[in-house]
Amino acid sequence: YLCTMRIAFMFIAVFFTFEPTELVKRSVPLHDFHYSRLNLDWNAETSTWQAILRVFTDDLEEALSRQQGIPVSWKLGDVSEHVKANESIEAYTVQHWQLLNSEDAAIPWKFVGKEVDYDLTFIYLESDSMGFMPNLTLTSDGFFELFPDQVNEISVNAQGNFRRIWLTSEDPAEPLFPTGHD
Repeated sequence: YLCTMRIAFMFIAVFFTFEPTELVKRSVPLHDFHYSRLNLDWNAETSTWQAILRVFTDDLEEALSRQQGIPVSWKLGDVSEHVKANESIEAYTVQHWQLLNSEDAAIPWKFVGKEVDYDLTFIYLESDSMGFMPNLTLTSDGFFELFPDQVNEISVNAQGNFRRIWLTSEDPAEPLFPTGHD
């Protein structure tokens, strides 16, 4: 019995003492589902679309590394965060979450900033000031390159109307409002 207790104590001591390597961290998924959520609001006072994108931090770091073509230690939210983190996050999000006008041209996003809350990252985006366009299409293929089961939920709130959209790799685009909406 005493021998078993010593072995258990040694296992616990080793398990909680050593930091797993970056390779081990990346090979073990931290969550079983792959999901993002974009809250998209029309601000009538400023005539802008304002967005808050909520993503898993580990998924974002993996996507940013893939975008760079090499593994990068991003350390999002840490004091030693990579110097190009915000620039890379902006490039990734504006490429993978787009509002398209009726000519399929992307409405430009401005990266306002981000907040990292351990395993979640909140990314803030805003469009330029513009007139309200009811016939916009939202496309989102964020993280589809990482996970075939990725779901990107979009909640749209504009001029008193609310709509929830789920985008997947099979269906990555959807009009913000059904045809005929004013």
